[in-house]
Amino acid sequence: MNIDPGRMDQVLNALPYPLNKTKLIEMARQMGAPDQMMSALNRLPDKTFNSAQDVKGALGSFKK
Repeated sequence: MNIDPGRMDQVLNALPYPLNKTKLIEMARQMGAPDQMMSALNRLPDKTFNSAQDVKGALGSFKK
């Protein structure tokens, strides 16, 4: 999966944390996140995220 890191940062940094997974996905979609990013966000664990870094850390675990 090839997600533009700049676009990822732009979307994630604009969100008002903390957010649960459902709200995170809803708000990212409203901000026009690309399909590849939405697919990755849908695979996140069902938890509350406290920052963009928290989300990126959870996404990074898929690469291992």
